[in-house]
Amino acid sequence: MSSEGQVTYYALLDSKGNPGGLLRRTRGGPVPIDETFRRDLTWQPSEFLRKYYLGHNDMDYREISSEEAASLIEKWTKKWAGE
Repeated sequence: MSSEGQVTYYALLDSKGNPGGLLRRTRGGPVPIDETFRRDLTWQPSEFLRKYYLGHNDMDYREISSEEAASLIEKWTKKWAGE
């Protein structure tokens, strides 16, 4: 199976273990592309995973399904639109 275009989602966890951010890693070239979902409803480049592996791991994360990621995006989009 080719990993071209494979996307993995991660929930960035707050101090209580709840999703406080969303990260996606896209594999399709020699180097994976990491991006976080922002309040302006766009995906922007992120170095979170690279820094995490280098020891800057003050925030935990866990892998989530694409359905869970879509649910978080929908929830946050509604919340942020009301602010």
